[in-house]
Amino acid sequence: MDIGKHGDVRLASVEFISVEVTDRTTWTHALFRDDDCVEALVEISSWKVVKQIARLVSELVGQKLVSEDEITALLGIDEALLCADQSLGASVSAIRTGVVLINAERRGLSLTETLGGTIRDSVELYANINRALFTTPRKPEDFAVVADWAVRAGFSTFKCAPFDEAISSDTTTDAAKAGLERVAAVRRVIGPQARLLVDCHGRFSADTAPRIAGELSDFDVAWFEEPVDPTSVPGDLARIASEVDLPVAGGEHVYGSTLFNELVASGATSVIMPDIQYCGGVVDATWAGRQAVADGAGFSLHCPS
Repeated sequence: MDIGKHGDVRLASVEFISVEVTDRTTWTHALFRDDDCVEALVEISSWKVVKQIARLVSELVGQKLVSEDEITALLGIDEALLCADQSLGASVSAIRTGVVLINAERRGLSLTETLGGTIRDSVELYANINRALFTTPRKPEDFAVVADWAVRAGFSTFKCAPFDEAISSDTTTDAAKAGLERVAAVRRVIGPQARLLVDCHGRFSADTAPRIAGELSDFDVAWFEEPVDPTSVPGDLARIASEVDLPVAGGEHVYGSTLFNELVASGATSVIMPDIQYCGGVVDATWAGRQAVADGAGFSLHCPS
């Protein structure tokens, strides 16, 4: 991809930094350096990939990288393996992003300019209220409290994950009652005009998801995110998308342009969600977004915290 080709980089080292944000949240970063001591700080998915990133970087030290998309070939890693192994995909994604950031720094450009984008004064964000609920009983009233905080913070789009512990893939809509009550509580707080997004974290099946989608329609939900896991059962996701009226979103753990193309082409998603930490890095995320828009699909970029 041409937007990743700028000069050359020779990686020299990587070190790792962790920041404990809360009792349940730790941000982990990789600090990449080239042989001119130009640095790039990249958030990585977890401490679990540290050893793998260190090993891969050691294999790349001293090699000339004209483009970040040369990295997998130099490492001898097939894209199919990256799609199947999330840990490996996250490790390679971090390195690819690091190389792009070093290239940008060497050229005196912002990342936006390096990727061929237009610098904007602002971008639209949504409030993901799930993480703030980790230390609560996750009752409907807890969802309402956190949603109210987001309203007062000025958000107009809200996302919740109401079904995490309420159901499993073989349950009926009756077992999802607690999740639906949480959605109802959020809608009451944010009002009828706000956009409400629901993330299912792959908790359903091809049989139960359409029934849940029907229930969610009563709350004017703007998207139905990953009722099933698109990396393991993309065919089921396509079937669900064909049966429900809600826009289906997904793909935050997908690696590579091939799978994103398949999600859009099969009709499995009308909104793709590349995550920079998993999808192959910032260049692949940019490319996936442009392709989605060109194909008439929506695009929501997941960035590190």
